[in-house]
Amino acid sequence: SSDDADPVHNLAVIMATMEDRLLGEKLHYYCSSSEGEDEEEEDEEKKLGEEDYDLEKAKQTQADKIESKAWQEGPRKHNTGAKGVKEDARMYQRYILEKEQEKVDNLAKAANRWVLQGEPSDDSLDDDEEYMAAYRQKRMLEMKLAAVPVFGFIRELTDVNYCETIDGVPEETDVCVYIYEDYIPACRRYKEDLVRIAAEFPKCLVCCIKASKANMSSNFIQRGLPTFISYRNGDVRNTWVNIREFIGDDADYDVLVEAMQDNSVLPY
Repeated sequence: SSDDADPVHNLAVIMATMEDRLLGEKLHYYCSSSEGEDEEEEDEEKKLGEEDYDLEKAKQTQADKIESKAWQEGPRKHNTGAKGVKEDARMYQRYILEKEQEKVDNLAKAANRWVLQGEPSDDSLDDDEEYMAAYRQKRMLEMKLAAVPVFGFIRELTDVNYCETIDGVPEETDVCVYIYEDYIPACRRYKEDLVRIAAEFPKCLVCCIKASKANMSSNFIQRGLPTFISYRNGDVRNTWVNIREFIGDDADYDVLVEAMQDNSVLPY
């Protein structure tokens, strides 16, 4: 039908359904990355919602959850929380690169032995074949990483290109959408950080759209903004509604990024 082909109509239907979920009685069920997962986190969020809002308590709760997740992967001697996880990832990547470089160096030495000493022994040949296999694996990994799209900028969405943009990125690409209105101070404040977020997470497509352009109701605009929605493979991965309820109206950049990652709307 003509409605099926109308992107504006499709977005209106999507947003109407999403509003029902985000602002419904079972709000916390839709802020989890998967059904039946993180029950303790949901109970904790529900308890926070029933108590008087405490900004410091909310920040500490975010930090405690991040630290708990990080320690599940093993103890570390440096930072805990999201920063510690990112540091572990960087250290691991450095370790892998150093090991791969060591294999390449050994491969070069082996090739030099062939030139200087003639045909190698059987034991030497086995070692060299292992180096060759490792080198081929490294090259395949490099080619795979080279194929990953890089963005590094903010894409402004409209009711016309919203669905097309979400569905048009390559598979396994993270998309982070920021829903805002300029006349809301917190929305303006956190929109300023999107440029830096897009630059520091170039493999994630960072987008933004005004709630009014997304055909969202005044009820959602009043109660739900600012909001982040993350997508992968065209499906909603997670949502973080009314972020100022958790981090206030003017949190610094590091607090915002850490909370976004904890709420699975931004990759590590």
